[in-house]
Amino acid sequence: MVFNSFIFILLFLPVCLIGYFCFNYFHRYTMAKAFLFGMSLWFYGYFHAVYLFLLIGGILWNYMIYRIGRGLLQKKKNTKALMVLGVISNLAVLFFFKYMDFFSENLNALFGLDIPLLKLLLPLGISFFTFQQIGFIVDACRGEAGDYSFLDYALFVSFFPQLIAGPIVTHEELIPQLADEKKKAFRADNFSMGCVLFIVGLAKKVLLADTFGRAVAWGYGSLETLNTPAAVLVMLSFYFQIYFDFSGYSDMAVGLGRMMNLTLPVNFDSPYRALTLRDYWKRWHITLTRFFTKYVYIPLGGSRRGTACTYRNILIVFLLSGLWHGADWGFILWGILNGVGIVLCRVLDRPLMRMERTRFLRAALWFCNMLCVNLLLVLFRAENLHTAGAFFAGLFRGFGAVPQKLLETFRVGEFWYALKLLHVTGGGHGDLILCIGFLIAAFLIVLCGKNVHRYIEDFKPRVGYAVGFGILFLWCFVSLSGVSTFLYYNF
Repeated sequence: MVFNSFIFILLFLPVCLIGYFCFNYFHRYTMAKAFLFGMSLWFYGYFHAVYLFLLIGGILWNYMIYRIGRGLLQKKKNTKALMVLGVISNLAVLFFFKYMDFFSENLNALFGLDIPLLKLLLPLGISFFTFQQIGFIVDACRGEAGDYSFLDYALFVSFFPQLIAGPIVTHEELIPQLADEKKKAFRADNFSMGCVLFIVGLAKKVLLADTFGRAVAWGYGSLETLNTPAAVLVMLSFYFQIYFDFSGYSDMAVGLGRMMNLTLPVNFDSPYRALTLRDYWKRWHITLTRFFTKYVYIPLGGSRRGTACTYRNILIVFLLSGLWHGADWGFILWGILNGVGIVLCRVLDRPLMRMERTRFLRAALWFCNMLCVNLLLVLFRAENLHTAGAFFAGLFRGFGAVPQKLLETFRVGEFWYALKLLHVTGGGHGDLILCIGFLIAAFLIVLCGKNVHRYIEDFKPRVGYAVGFGILFLWCFVSLSGVSTFLYYNF
């Protein structure tokens, strides 16, 4: 089930909220959590019911390891072996479903083998809930987790807003909130704030990400026709698509949690305002960066063992980050190059800091960083390295007119009719106007618009806001006929 669908908005969400608060109203707190767990299973099973066994099996296995670990800690016994077992078992499941065919293909190519490919359907969100459970097991074996019931743990893993595409939540962020009786009663202020965040995220996805996504799909499906302007337009379109798609999901997830008085961590902090790759990765997918920092970078020694080890650890983290995103050499290369970029930023730290003090040089830094992120995202979006190479070839093919079919992907109905009334749609001018309009709007939003932090900090319910966001919601709602999944559902 996706957030941007009729069944979610008209059926699932109302039933979930009404049921959850009704159980809490009558002080049936355990039943409320059980109901929310059941709804989360429905949400996940709606995609592919058979993978409920994988999710539930993982919850049972990891909870058993957690209880054994608590018993060992109470007896003051070492839990390192148990922790290793928990981490390896979770990674083994992830490897089997996500990476087995990738490794089989490469072994076949290298050694002329004939290992059959499994061609398994990738379970949605497996990378997210696997990392969430790995983090829990490590914390539990270190003695950093509380005494949680099975229901608390099961709901922590399966809580539907963040189950499929994050944010990656830690146990101390969510489980204590589920036990807090002060958060059980319906609160109009939290509900209204949650609605605003949900609508903002929905608008990002439906009105912006999906529009840019059509241009990206056309561009990568017509690589041989791309010239330099067309390739630049497609590259910028993916730059905006992935941000509005993923941050839109994260905003909706935070908003859904807030409707139930639960605070989920913010996953984005205006990353496209960053001046360097190092700053960019402090702002993009914050909870994944936090996971790798705590469970990989610091255990490897972090920055405590000298410059060379620090750079090595950074490269390892970004190699794993690339592999986490997908089983393909393009993702691996994308991760490695991001790691190299972070290392270069650290090497040039002082000159970069001096440049940031001058307005013109700040603008130059921002442009260079934007260009770097865009070029790296080609590796992220392309199906393989061959496709990426073909796209880069298009970037240097020479100048010419942007293909009309590419411009037509920006032909959004309501805007197109408005331009028709102004009689400016002839000769393809209307499509060009809409394309430029979407690009300008996207740049203004990412560079000047409020991020989710500010929405939460500055939120004050007002009649004008209610009317404005109500109209925005209706606009998004009538645009749901072409429902699309979120990009990070693939990871």
